[in-house]
Amino acid sequence: MSQCVGSRESRSMSYKSYMSLCALLAAFTVTVACGGGNIGSSKNSPLPSSSGSASSSAASSSGSAVSARSNFMNFFAAGISHASGNYGFTQENYLQEGAERIQSLGSESVFVYLTPSFRTTYPDKSSPMWPAQNPAQLSALAATAPYAKVFSMPFKTIVLTTYTFANADNVAGFATRGNAQAEEEEFYNLASYLFRTYANSGKTFVLKNWEGDWIGLQNYDTTKSISSSMVNDMITWLSARQRGVTRARQDAGNPTGVNVFNAVEVNRVLDYAQNGLTRVVNAVVPKVGADMVTYSSYDSTLQGTDPNTMQAAMTQALNTINQFAPDPLGLGKKRILISEFGLYENQRPNEAIWRTKTLLSTAQSAGLSGAFMWEVFDNECHEANGQPAPVDSAVGSPTRPTDSQCRGLWAVRPDGTISPVVGVLKGYFGGA
Repeated sequence: MSQCVGSRESRSMSYKSYMSLCALLAAFTVTVACGGGNIGSSKNSPLPSSSGSASSSAASSSGSAVSARSNFMNFFAAGISHASGNYGFTQENYLQEGAERIQSLGSESVFVYLTPSFRTTYPDKSSPMWPAQNPAQLSALAATAPYAKVFSMPFKTIVLTTYTFANADNVAGFATRGNAQAEEEEFYNLASYLFRTYANSGKTFVLKNWEGDWIGLQNYDTTKSISSSMVNDMITWLSARQRGVTRARQDAGNPTGVNVFNAVEVNRVLDYAQNGLTRVVNAVVPKVGADMVTYSSYDSTLQGTDPNTMQAAMTQALNTINQFAPDPLGLGKKRILISEFGLYENQRPNEAIWRTKTLLSTAQSAGLSGAFMWEVFDNECHEANGQPAPVDSAVGSPTRPTDSQCRGLWAVRPDGTISPVVGVLKGYFGGA
């Protein structure tokens, strides 16, 4: 997902310019989700106490200690994401609405965002669910009512694109800015909170960055290599996050009842595999030694003209990730997870079904830990005037897009009908 909901097939606008556009739109209409602002560091803030609803739900769902490791190693997570969709159907907090819809479709896995931009990514509606004041750090945000509700739902795998309040997504210059300790501490506190609150739940939490190669390239020019300075910045940034999670795991006693993994996300793997360009997969992943690697897979899964040629591109990408990804926890191929695939049902109407079938069968056969469809409600819709639709337009709102005004990145369409792709996904829900 673009930090501020942008196209996956082509991005010509820089992230900072896109942020400015989002701010302008937000000033005139319903807020539009733009990832992470530089809200400030509070590395010494205390850990929040476990919320009653989260603690009781986690405990009741487990009864006795559950082996999260066994769950993870024997489960293929076919999931659906939810972030900054352009329409909704209820008056609930938007985070809760999307997660509940994903659960109702039958998925046991969900992918959401946990960032300082939580209010615009997941707006409140009829009643205020978000706290009046912004939390000081991620552990406090994870303890808020909407996140506690989602984390306590019967999802086995919860993937989180995560940015700190200390640093947000300010990666350029990170190696020389002196923010590494604050980043590490905030990830330590978040992971510690998850280990404690969801102990013996059998759940797996995967913390990750947004598409790392776009971060490294900065201007989406795929003909160039990521610069050496950005490689260094990314290694320093992502290593700090990993250190925080590793320390939290060790301090929690290496628990077996809940998994909290840190991942580095890649998204332009074939640029290296086919053209030898410097990318996160070959320059950053080996140096960070993250628990996992997540793959936003558009560069391979939209390749080819039939299942065989698509599978060939996808297999080349997965083999490249496997070549460079360390395996510090002994997870094997399960250390690789496809965090995003999207089918553009309106633009590729004859491809959505066969591409979904090919992707899921290839990922499961390769032994990956899962694959997540982007997304439950399309986030690349436009109003009649061509402007990007706002987040969570209500039924009856003049800004609400119609089905034809969206690209088709959906499980549920604006008119409430269900994409046939969901029928393919259902064959993998609960899969081993």
